[in-house]
Amino acid sequence: MASKKPSSEAEAVKMDHVLREKVAISPDRRNLLRIVGIFGKSEEELKEKADLSDFKYKYHMDFLLKAGFLKFENGIYRLTDSGMSLHDSVC
Repeated sequence: MASKKPSSEAEAVKMDHVLREKVAISPDRRNLLRIVGIFGKSEEELKEKADLSDFKYKYHMDFLLKAGFLKFENGIYRLTDSGMSLHDSVC
């Protein structure tokens, strides 16, 4: 995700669309975005409401964080601007 830097604006847009599609087609990722919502959630609240195995939770959260849709600050997961835009379109 963040390891390969796009060499042009067109490639950057394409990469963004690919990442957004990967979230849109995953019910678990959409659910995590929905739970975080506009106010954010602590890890404990998120784990409890997501009802995922530890492996699935970590897998999907790592993806959302690395793709730049979520950020973790002051013990709370929050949507980034990009995450907010995605939340509005898929949740």
